[in-house]
Amino acid sequence: MASRRRFVQAAGAVGTAAVAGCLGGGGTTELNVLTWEGYGTDAIVDAFESEHDATVNISLLSSDPEGLNILESGGTEDYDLLTLNNTWAARHAEAGTIEPLSPDDFPAMDNFLSEFQWPFSSFEYDDEMYALPTRWGWDTLTVNTNQVEEGHYDSYEVLWTGGPDGQYSNRMGIMDWPTWNIPKIAQTLGYPPFEQTDEQLDDVFDHLVQMFNQFTAIYSGTSAIRQAFLQEDIVISPVGNFTMSELRAEGNDWVNVVLPEQGGMQWTEGMCLVKDPSDRELAIEFMNTVISPEGQRSIAWEPAAKSPPVNTESFDLFSADEQEALMFTDEGFAAAEEIANRTTPYEFSPMTDQWTDMWEEAKAESSI
Repeated sequence: MASRRRFVQAAGAVGTAAVAGCLGGGGTTELNVLTWEGYGTDAIVDAFESEHDATVNISLLSSDPEGLNILESGGTEDYDLLTLNNTWAARHAEAGTIEPLSPDDFPAMDNFLSEFQWPFSSFEYDDEMYALPTRWGWDTLTVNTNQVEEGHYDSYEVLWTGGPDGQYSNRMGIMDWPTWNIPKIAQTLGYPPFEQTDEQLDDVFDHLVQMFNQFTAIYSGTSAIRQAFLQEDIVISPVGNFTMSELRAEGNDWVNVVLPEQGGMQWTEGMCLVKDPSDRELAIEFMNTVISPEGQRSIAWEPAAKSPPVNTESFDLFSADEQEALMFTDEGFAAAEEIANRTTPYEFSPMTDQWTDMWEEAKAESSI
């Protein structure tokens, strides 16, 4: 069964249900899950399949837009569960691709970090719950603490000043992600993170140009920016825990994802019930398995990109070193509430296209 599941994963999202149907047999109930890395671990799936006499087929996603496109293109006939991020739950709810959930079906939510207990605005639509929080993280500022002095990363302003004496100029880099970076710049300038006036956008544009002038590179992939940190090509970047968790878990204690005074963006993954699932009760059981203490440890720690769990009952299953690696602080999970409270849940902005155009114009006008 494990090798069969790996085959389905390798097949990719498109056409997975057809592959599963060809391989299936014997009347065993099947559950088809369209999700991110980490939800198909043996710790979750093997135990669930054994307990429920079911087969779980995991299909991996590469992006939220892909997930919406798959379900809108007929994938609601093929899948029972979907994992997504933040306000994509509302977009799916509007499209009619997922069903509302009952909080009463998930008693473990009583033990969630307070930020993620219901009602949780990122997963709410028309006063109903459309996704179950599963794991989370923050997109703020990463520094090499061996190379950057304490006090020099208290604000995102370092990105366009280069530091008090400009000592980090050409020692910084950035991911090519306008929709995640512009909200942080806007917040630093005192503007709303997800929608700005024309005058505010002009100011953001000027700071984008200043910022790009300080950078040595713009990276299109997370592996490239991790390598740049390892080689000390860069020592500061506005990226978060998801990008850098692999380095920290490998023992690179100098990698620190810090929380500047302006806060930052918060992302939350959630699991949704696809419209008209083949077995609603079984799908709900799988969701409860994911948020159980054992399931939370598995999805948080087993993938290469690691992220904190939402269920506090799982915290004791992590060693002190694992907690420190996940939270980038020796406080471990004791720091979780503060980080969650000081970061802003990411929202899909109506200015996305405008931001992207502005980002490209700023790059062209800068010296990078």
